[in-house]
Amino acid sequence: MKRRPFALSLLLASLLTACSLPGQASKSAENPAVTAEGRRASLKSWQDDVIYFALLDRFQDGDRSNNHNVNRSNPTAYHGGDLQGLIDKLDYLQDLGVTTLWISPILDNDDNRLGDTDLWGYHGYWTKDFGKVDEHLGTYEKARELVTKAHAKGMKVLLDVVCNHAGYEFPSKDGRYQGWFHTNGNIPNGKWDDPWWSENGSLFGLPDFAQEKPEVANFLTSTYLSWADRLDLDGFRIDALKHVPQSYWKDLIATAHAKKGPGFLTLGEILHGDPNVVSSYQRNAKFDSLFDFPLYYTFDEVFAKGGSMRKLGDRFAQDHLYPDASMLSPFLDNHDVPRFLSQAGGDLSKLRLALACMLTVRGIPMLYYGTEVGMSGAHEPANRGDMAWGANESLRAYTQKLLSIRKATPALQHGKQLEMWQDEDVYAYARQASSEEAVVVLNNDTRAQSRTIPMRAESQLKDGTRLVDQLTGEAVTVSGRKIQVSMSGKQARIFVPQGSRR
Repeated sequence: MKRRPFALSLLLASLLTACSLPGQASKSAENPAVTAEGRRASLKSWQDDVIYFALLDRFQDGDRSNNHNVNRSNPTAYHGGDLQGLIDKLDYLQDLGVTTLWISPILDNDDNRLGDTDLWGYHGYWTKDFGKVDEHLGTYEKARELVTKAHAKGMKVLLDVVCNHAGYEFPSKDGRYQGWFHTNGNIPNGKWDDPWWSENGSLFGLPDFAQEKPEVANFLTSTYLSWADRLDLDGFRIDALKHVPQSYWKDLIATAHAKKGPGFLTLGEILHGDPNVVSSYQRNAKFDSLFDFPLYYTFDEVFAKGGSMRKLGDRFAQDHLYPDASMLSPFLDNHDVPRFLSQAGGDLSKLRLALACMLTVRGIPMLYYGTEVGMSGAHEPANRGDMAWGANESLRAYTQKLLSIRKATPALQHGKQLEMWQDEDVYAYARQASSEEAVVVLNNDTRAQSRTIPMRAESQLKDGTRLVDQLTGEAVTVSGRKIQVSMSGKQARIFVPQGSRR
């Protein structure tokens, strides 16, 4: 039985000294509008945010002096991206409409390639020293500068944390860490969804932490919360949930909220398509938010591969399985799955429609770097290419427009979602907040479609209300408690009552 992490002991103090954390930096003056108290006031306020995931090594090379082992011709080697590069692009992200940065792990990774392979730890998930910033990315001071400057621009920052395993070069055989790791070998083929093997087996030979041991749990929790203090983080993106007992996650989250406030976000990754499985981590482990992998698979089936729009309705009908589906994080692609555009055969019209849906449904949407400029790439490492700056300005402007509409429409940020229509080709839903109501209609067919869509009984939109499509400026009028909507192929309509713009 796992015990709740206890206060730092002398043993833990000595261990932290062994991989010591940088000293506490003095805080510079902050924009009063984005103080820590304001950023972490409540969890529900996160529904108004849009997350952008920057895989640091592939995003932007801002400091060539730290380009150790860089080989851009090798897709599994370091490519030179760093913290300075992300700092340099904060204006770009702010202009796009991003409000939260999810940055890949920054702690010191394995220095050498893996064995006789050509694989390197450019991604950040092979930590060898939990007390240092990786030299390929910069310094502690540079990490603190990134967070400070992001906050000054009104953006929050989530750090990617890895509690399941250490890197291959972590000194796991050092006597100080005796008994800290499971010794059951790799998870066997066919056992990846077996709960015991998932939690007690190793991922590809990586040292697998035994979180059921108090000293291990205490080390992981106190280490990452110390980083949260020093960097003034707004939350964690947490890796590999199913490979760690839910009891540990529950303790980590409780401790994080107690120390960092109720609005400190814990956003977890459980790579599973069944909402019964995913929802258990919100229900039992008490995660604030989870990536909506079940909806990701539906987006792929419906938008990328031209499936029935009824699948969207079926998926949203399962929202009742979650304690709070409005806190899930929908996404189209990330570093562990093929990019959407590759799945869609390079069809930009499919991507534009999928983006319109992802950025208007319930939850906290997440954009993967490069999606806004049409980057493609199938399975790893092709889905982790270097950021293609300026590759598709039209798509970037369209993404910016969607984010602008979302920001200006409270109903699209935190309104209740109500299905209005579904058939094979068309899906429509309302987002209803106390101050307004928005209606989204999506045509997944390549041909033009028209539908007469009835208002929901709960709708506040009365006959005579003029609804303006925020993408085209065209309008429809509610008549007989219905609206008549015409759409070209692969078109999204986002209707808001005229006069409700802020």
